[in-house]
Amino acid sequence: MLCTAAAAQKPCSQVAVYMPCELDFEIPPEEAAKHANPYESVDLRAEFRSPEFKTYLAHAFWRGGRRLTIRFTPTEAGKWTYRVTSNLPAFDGQQGNFSAAAAPPPAAFIRRANVHHWQYTEARKPHLYMGAEDQPGTAVSAWAARKFTHLAVRVLPGEAFTAPDHPQPEWFEKLDARVYEIHSAGITVDFLLARTPAELAKIASTPAQRERLVRYLTARYAAFNSTWQLVEEWETQPGARELLKEFGLAIKKMDPFGHPISTRARDSSAFLGRDGWMDHAIYGPDRDDLIAVEHQSNTAPQVALIDGSLPPDEFRRRLWNAVMSGAYPSMKGAVQPDSPNARTMEAWFRFMSERVRFWDTQPYFDVEGGRAIALPGLQTEDYDLPATEYLVYIEKPGPVKVTTRKHTYNIYWVNPSTGEARKEKKDWKGELYAVSPPSSSGDWVLHLSRDGRKEGMLRSYKFESWPVPVQEPERSPQKAPFELTKPAMGDTLPAGVPAPYEITLKRQTSGTRRMTYVLTGEIVQDGEGARYLASGPAGAFTVDPMLMKSGSGALAVRLAALNAAGKLYLLDYVFTVKKKQ
Repeated sequence: MLCTAAAAQKPCSQVAVYMPCELDFEIPPEEAAKHANPYESVDLRAEFRSPEFKTYLAHAFWRGGRRLTIRFTPTEAGKWTYRVTSNLPAFDGQQGNFSAAAAPPPAAFIRRANVHHWQYTEARKPHLYMGAEDQPGTAVSAWAARKFTHLAVRVLPGEAFTAPDHPQPEWFEKLDARVYEIHSAGITVDFLLARTPAELAKIASTPAQRERLVRYLTARYAAFNSTWQLVEEWETQPGARELLKEFGLAIKKMDPFGHPISTRARDSSAFLGRDGWMDHAIYGPDRDDLIAVEHQSNTAPQVALIDGSLPPDEFRRRLWNAVMSGAYPSMKGAVQPDSPNARTMEAWFRFMSERVRFWDTQPYFDVEGGRAIALPGLQTEDYDLPATEYLVYIEKPGPVKVTTRKHTYNIYWVNPSTGEARKEKKDWKGELYAVSPPSSSGDWVLHLSRDGRKEGMLRSYKFESWPVPVQEPERSPQKAPFELTKPAMGDTLPAGVPAPYEITLKRQTSGTRRMTYVLTGEIVQDGEGARYLASGPAGAFTVDPMLMKSGSGALAVRLAALNAAGKLYLLDYVFTVKKKQ
């Protein structure tokens, strides 16, 4: 019997836009004998057509017994039609329709926008990304009260599949209920599939099994406002790059709504960006230098994972430094919403959402004594856009200088522990604001804001108010004021053993008063992708021998450097690396 929309468990005829609805199907008894494992052998899908004639293809997923479900989310109000295609004759060719009611904002999905930022799909409303990991037994309302806009859920723990092609319906029904609760609270669900690529390979070891797994997961969960985060860490497993590429491209193909895709990482998922499936980068804890240098040349949003178990003062510093590097924060670990660090996140969110035009800001470098993001305006032959605001994080109290465009600014001092802002009595006009924080204890945030201009901009709303600069890095060794002096060109490096390195300035310039250095490396012929090696002007890095397919290879090392003025340099070196005998 075909369960039409009117008879579905959550009938589409009663749904509003951006809320999932379901079409249920029960395999006829005469067909059930031919499909001992419907997960593996049944093909059932529906093509949905919107009131504006957009078409979406959604697959059914096996729900246990003889039950199949197509879960779909209408994205437009009005009449929708659908047509079913299946290898079950009883359902093939069936058609139906339903009407979706309008819903108030922020009913929408999220997507990347304005180069490094996010927005909702409806009304081009900016989305402030702030994440955490969902904890069993914790009320979703507690996360919502702390203003978290993302919760990561683990999809494939050990009990999810007893063997390849054998999902456990009981586990997924529990997960469905939790995901629906998060979605209904207006929070984006980050689907964290597995801990490691090895866990994915264990569940689906062949290409056919992997295709079925992706089809199952997208059929079951693409209807929710979500992102896909494939694994927690990928860097230490050989073959991870190709496996994640296969999963990522399959999700990109089968997700009818095109939700954002990435993977978590020990260091960075940006190294996988060239493989054509990722659309945002996620960084491991304490990788601010890597975020900062990559922000200057990439065109994707960045998310920084911050260890939620850190002491509150250290956590707050990591949070604000990650934001000044250009990333959005996500708290990592088993942290409850009433913890001090979750409250720090809430204070950050309230300040950013209420006081800052965050979706237009970029890292800003004409500052001394702190780190900044700003909407500084742009003056070129084609544009003369006035400045709007400057936000400076002062980690160590002391004098700070901010070079601005000449306007009148409202001055605020912000306590980053609470998000409370204190406005100075007098506004300031000029081009160089020099000041000391209100006290010498603790960190501070200085906010220079043209409040009247921001109010005017919001009255004539425009998401992208200026063309975001993405610079072309300087790649000439002759023009770089620094060089990698150790290891020396021609040196052979032992894999698995720390290799000392040193970066030396060749000449002093105004830009070299503050330099950020990051080393990455790749054994190109082995195809495992690049890896983070080290940061700072000196130290040691180790090449993981597990990533080498032969006894020796050519290690391509890239030295990225960001100077005080925000200029990015990329220099390349090649070394021979050998496994120990």
